[in-house]
Amino acid sequence: MNKTKVLLLSAISVTVAAMAITYAIARGSGDAYATSLPSDATAIARLDASSFLSAAKLGPHDLLQLLRRSRENKGEDDAKSLGIDVKRPVYAFAAASGNFGFLAAVDDYDDLEDYLAEEHAAGRASEVTRQRGYSWVVIGEQWLLAFDGKRALLMGPAVGSAQDQLRTEMARLLEQDAKDSGLQSALYEELKKSDEPLSAVAAPELLPSAPRRFLRQFHVASSNDALLRLSLETDDNELELDIDVVAKSEVVKEGLDRLNQQLRPIKGSLLDFAHTENVAWLAVNVQGNDFLNALRSNPAVRTALIALNLAFDFDRIIRAIDGDLAVELTDASLLGAMDFQFRDLYLTAKVANTDFLKDASSWGNRLIGIQALSQQDFALNFGTTSVYFGVDDKTFYLSGQRGLTAEGNEYLNHKRSDIQDTRLFATFALPEVLKQLNAWVSLPAALRQFERLNVEMEEAGEFRLKFVAPHGMNIARELLLAE
Repeated sequence: MNKTKVLLLSAISVTVAAMAITYAIARGSGDAYATSLPSDATAIARLDASSFLSAAKLGPHDLLQLLRRSRENKGEDDAKSLGIDVKRPVYAFAAASGNFGFLAAVDDYDDLEDYLAEEHAAGRASEVTRQRGYSWVVIGEQWLLAFDGKRALLMGPAVGSAQDQLRTEMARLLEQDAKDSGLQSALYEELKKSDEPLSAVAAPELLPSAPRRFLRQFHVASSNDALLRLSLETDDNELELDIDVVAKSEVVKEGLDRLNQQLRPIKGSLLDFAHTENVAWLAVNVQGNDFLNALRSNPAVRTALIALNLAFDFDRIIRAIDGDLAVELTDASLLGAMDFQFRDLYLTAKVANTDFLKDASSWGNRLIGIQALSQQDFALNFGTTSVYFGVDDKTFYLSGQRGLTAEGNEYLNHKRSDIQDTRLFATFALPEVLKQLNAWVSLPAALRQFERLNVEMEEAGEFRLKFVAPHGMNIARELLLAE
């Protein structure tokens, strides 16, 4: 095994131990060790492994085996205690200093010290030293662990002089009172409202630059504007991730209210026009004028609309929409294509009127020709490519094929009751999508366990991502036991 992998396993081994064998959750004053959470944290997460253990049908002995496997030392006593209190939650946090931390309760100081002595003998950790009333260990050269008989705090990554500064920061966290800790923060208050197996609350400042730029369009720049609350749970073959925008400022609250008005509950009226086989399907319910104004608020979309309107009056079509609107992709190869093709891309929408068709034959320009196929169907021809659009019984279509296709999709019909009344619903066939996206971005291998990803929004700012594995698979067990 190369040195990088050894260091990585060493750095996370204590964290894996703490997180893997957490058996039940306790909150509030009973979690005295949680006073070591920083008051200026930009994110706080809490793990309740008991639900994962129950869902995966795993016991502490199984998880200790996972830990031993990560240490590549299967010959030892798998059931040996590691000194972590198995009846308390594990916390993770991002500190304002830029360091990351993990906090767990200690059940038996001597057992934890013995475990770390084994890590030292294996070359994965430094020798245990005493300083400032705590025991200290450097793990994987970059992670610093401090512990006593009550708590264990792991922080990093840091090397050299930065590690000395981190030691001072950790000592302060270990000694602070509850009133000065993260227990009094807005993040922790939001965290207490969640009871899912894995919950987290983050400030917008923690996000990468691209999501931050996106949120600024909705006046979300800091934790004074909004917080992001995340929770994760499993149910047989499904893994569910909830992401909620918790509005703090009136401006953000008003923006979410506006979005609720713009994205109305979906009626499911376009489900019959979905194709039997598709790799992506997204639906909303909008009123044309409001939808057009929302599209124009984005500079990139506004530029695209201007280009489209040079060939045909797309603005007029959008204004006629009043009801469900769906976008469907039937071939994932489009995601990897360097040049855009309309083949296998479909847009359908319910319209309030068809007045725009009266002038459709006069659309087109020097580069794009318009051809009337009937009073209700038209073709835009440019080069060797044709794009068709028209209306059939107040249902508008735009695609690379002429006419509406009333095939129906078995999976979407099965999800009809879930789709109706949501304000946004999207579903993706993950194997096909990942095959194309892997050429562009690096994606977690765990995603290969799933057949489908569904994205739902019942209210503005409340997103639910459901990763669906094959029927009969216990996804919690599969993820925990994966080699």
